[in-house]
Amino acid sequence: MEETTEPKPSLIQNAIRWGVIFGVASIFLTVIAYVVDYGSLVNWKFGLFIIAVLIGAVIYSGITYRKSIGGFLPYGKAFQHAFVTLAVIGLLSSIFSLLLYTVIDKELPSKLTDVQIENTQKMLEGFGTPEDAIEKAIADIRKSAESQYSAVGVIKTYGIGLIIYAVLSLITSLFVRRNQPEEMI
Repeated sequence: MEETTEPKPSLIQNAIRWGVIFGVASIFLTVIAYVVDYGSLVNWKFGLFIIAVLIGAVIYSGITYRKSIGGFLPYGKAFQHAFVTLAVIGLLSSIFSLLLYTVIDKELPSKLTDVQIENTQKMLEGFGTPEDAIEKAIADIRKSAESQYSAVGVIKTYGIGLIIYAVLSLITSLFVRRNQPEEMI
C-alpha cells in the first residue's frame, strides 16, 4: 500500500493568500464605512473595530495554516505567518486609501480633516482645555493632515503600520503556536 503525501503549503504563499483575502475584506469594510458615513474612517471606535477584526483574522489564518501542515507551528513561524499576512493586508489597504484620496474622492482628505478637528475640539472642550491649547491642537491637526493623505503620507503610515503589525504578530503568535511534543521529535 502506497502512502500519498500531499506537499505542505508554503508558509509565505499561505500568508500572502490570507493577506489578499483579508486585504480585500478590509477594503470592503472601508468602502462600506465611506458610503455610510465617511467620518467613521477617522473614528477611533472604527479603528479599534478594524484592529479587532485583523487580530481575529490573523489568528484564524494562522491556526488554519498550522492544521494544514500537521498541527504544529513554532512561535517564530507563527510570527512570520502573521507578519506577512498583516503586511499584505496593510499594503492593499494603503493602495486603496491612496486611490480613495487621490482618484475616487479628492475632497475626502479635507472632509476627514474637518471631522478630525471637530472631534478633537469636542473632546478637548469636554476636558475643559483652555481655548489657546485647543487652537494649537487644531492648527497641528491641519498641518499634519495636509501630508497625511498624500502619497508620501500613505507610505509613511504604512511604514509605521509595519511596526504595529510586528507587535500584533508577536501577540497573535502566542495563540497560534503549538510546539511538537518532545516524544514526537
